[in-house]
Amino acid sequence: MSKALLLLGLLLFSGCTSSQLSPARELEGTWQTPFPVTFFIKTDFINMELEDVGSEDRMMTWIITKGSNDNTVDVEVSFTTSNRTLTPGSGYTPDIPLMSLVGTISGTELTLSTSNGRVIGTFSFTTDLMMGTWVDSWELAYAQEVYSKTNELKLERL
Repeated sequence: MSKALLLLGLLLFSGCTSSQLSPARELEGTWQTPFPVTFFIKTDFINMELEDVGSEDRMMTWIITKGSNDNTVDVEVSFTTSNRTLTPGSGYTPDIPLMSLVGTISGTELTLSTSNGRVIGTFSFTTDLMMGTWVDSWELAYAQEVYSKTNELKLERL
């Protein structure tokens, strides 16, 4: 009897320590920004330190498909830009307007990462709305970063 209780206790305890919750809703489908979102641009080209050098408006489309398990999705992100303003001589090299990311879902939170695990953003979602913060950085000959203000990136399911 005591072995059975011990085994039951271990099973219950191990189930409570899981850090990932099942998805609260299905995310598969096409999501779009309903209006342009301002993204800010940083480079370290001018002063060898990352500093704001401009901004641009982006309209984004995410196509979300089922991932390798119940808590992951594959996310194809595409975007168009407008109203780009840059400091002269900023050295900004625009990022590619099509990228494939991996999404990890826990409850009502989606964390987007590159294939090598670099986190791009964390987003909360309901059935048809998503909101979060985008921060993407990379290095070519120098460092660059493109980011949104906190929770300014909003998407709607089509």
